[in-house]
Amino acid sequence: MARKNREKLTAALFILPSFAGIMVFYVIPYVLCFVQSLFVGNRFVGLENYVGLFSNYTFTLALKNTAVFTVIAIPLLMTVSFLIALFLCSFEKINTFFRSSILVPVVVPVSSLIVVWQVLFEDNGAVNGLLSSLGLGTVEFFNSWLSMAVVILVYVWKYCGFCVILFTAGLASISEAYIESARLDGAGAFKIVTKIKIPNITPTIFFVFLMALIYSFKIYREVFALFGDYPNENVYFIQNFVNNNYYNLNYPRLSAAAIVLSAFIVVLLWVFFRFEKKRNYPG
Repeated sequence: MARKNREKLTAALFILPSFAGIMVFYVIPYVLCFVQSLFVGNRFVGLENYVGLFSNYTFTLALKNTAVFTVIAIPLLMTVSFLIALFLCSFEKINTFFRSSILVPVVVPVSSLIVVWQVLFEDNGAVNGLLSSLGLGTVEFFNSWLSMAVVILVYVWKYCGFCVILFTAGLASISEAYIESARLDGAGAFKIVTKIKIPNITPTIFFVFLMALIYSFKIYREVFALFGDYPNENVYFIQNFVNNNYYNLNYPRLSAAAIVLSAFIVVLLWVFFRFEKKRNYPG
């Protein structure tokens, strides 16, 4: 056997376990899920389950809440993370310590974190205690429009550290020559950030956006732990809808909702990669 063919065979053997795992645990179940979404019992109904989804108030509510959370939480996470990264890069002596400390929320178990948030925001929690002491009355954080704000706060707090690490790595890769040249030309701090730093870390920004998008669909763990199976209407997400239909054994509707959720993610990623492909990176 020629050397080139042996290398191809070796590469194929190394790839085979991962390929088999993807097929068994992802591709085949996805195909079966799609097929299940076209049936009710043993009766083929085509797209009837999908039409029923979009005429279902609970599903449209879940879809709206998921979209609102995605549109607000991801830009907020990226903005806060970038500003913290800029601050840390200005102080080299504390950079390492803070970069390590802000990763704590990522590694701490969800159950431990939820206890902290419950102590803070429950009806008799610390925040309501402070508001009462100031004569402002109490707020139902877990049963009002503020529930979405609590979920966004938990999301930003939990994943901010990881995004800060990515941004600081990107900022550290910028040549100091660019910054010094800009300063000699009279550029201020704002122009250096907007004209030098941000354009030079565009690939990092795209990667952070991708990770933030992935993390946004994992926030269901925290929502479930804080609000239970049936949260109030402000934080009822598609994952809640899918989970509840699983408990109710409504597999056709569950499968259709799962396909719609995956399509929602695919469309976002497609737009993301199309935009990235058209971007001309500096340097």
